[in-house]
Amino acid sequence: MTKSQAAKAFLELTAQLKHEGLLSETNPVRAALRGDDGEIFFAELSGADMTMQEIVTGEQQEPFFYAFTIKPEAKALLLISGTYAPEIGKKMRALTAELDDMAQIVGLTARVASALTPEEIARCLRGRNSCFVKDEGMLITGRAVSEAVTGAILLEKAAMTHILAKKIGGAKRVPLFSAALMHFIYQKKYSKINLGAEEQKTQERQPATTDLPAQTEREREIRAEIVAYGRRLQEEGLLQGTWGNLAVRLDETHMLCTPSGLDYRILTPEDIVKVELSTLDYGTQRKPTSEKRLHRDIFACRADVGAVIHTHAKLCGAFAAARKSICCIEGEMKSRIGDEMRCAGHALPSTKKLSKVAIGALGERNGCLLMNHGVICCGKDLEGAYLACKAAETAAGQQLGL
Repeated sequence: MTKSQAAKAFLELTAQLKHEGLLSETNPVRAALRGDDGEIFFAELSGADMTMQEIVTGEQQEPFFYAFTIKPEAKALLLISGTYAPEIGKKMRALTAELDDMAQIVGLTARVASALTPEEIARCLRGRNSCFVKDEGMLITGRAVSEAVTGAILLEKAAMTHILAKKIGGAKRVPLFSAALMHFIYQKKYSKINLGAEEQKTQERQPATTDLPAQTEREREIRAEIVAYGRRLQEEGLLQGTWGNLAVRLDETHMLCTPSGLDYRILTPEDIVKVELSTLDYGTQRKPTSEKRLHRDIFACRADVGAVIHTHAKLCGAFAAARKSICCIEGEMKSRIGDEMRCAGHALPSTKKLSKVAIGALGERNGCLLMNHGVICCGKDLEGAYLACKAAETAAGQQLGL
């Protein structure tokens, strides 16, 4: 990695963290990047734009660089204060995964380091990708910048979920076997497709499709809509990283859905996957979302549904972790979803059981929660499903007193 490449990476990192609300002039972020030859670049990021003068070659006296020794596969380190993370650092010794996105990317628990020392970093990062640090916030590692950013988003979200869920009875941990299995699968399946936009921009993209017939005008329009709504959901914080997915019923035999593990910031209409409803076959296109079965099964049970959106919305996530329904006596949620958004029982992602419990919780409504997981919203089209997502998050905030 050259100094100019490091400068570009730090600038893009600054933009991402600012967008997620994790960076400001009063809450700077310490960041380090490691090149392929072991060189380390360090920067203090703030709300101001980066300049070349703020980048220096790293030296080992910076305490948090020791994380590179503990995590030899790591390419990026972040030390971030966060908003909710400091409270976890003050009051707890460890936070158990209460949402499965934390279980996947962070680990079954996130320990709290009592200080930023080599001994505490080694203890807290052993078998984990991130940890809380007392009086500092969060120490995040990533095999790519994108993984580090996503890890920061999800650990701060996990802290927020734990704190807010106390208002509604408290969050429950992800079932242990499920958490361990999901973390194992995520770590083993991580590949270049899971890299964020900053890595994928420098890589040659493979053709999105190779065997599809000419697209109709309606199909082209739907593909463009899926891309537009995916980006909107990410910009509004309802999707994090590559988590979450969208699907639209194309006709009686096919649906269009988002691909697996591709960042919404670089998604194009050609990346959208056409999937056969009866067989879930997709030929030689990009691999579709792992939740394709869930989308297909909802379309099969609900003739009135033309679009389904699965999100990991933050405020709704507090209810999913607490395994409580979101209730709404009046307002947009009632008109979009119904007077209650029920929480489905536990099931592993991508399984037949998940479809069963989700469809049961949906009933004739247009939304439900997935225990320790996320949110499903649907509508006659993408606009309806999107508005249902927004209404549910607003109702969750109101019920939490925010």
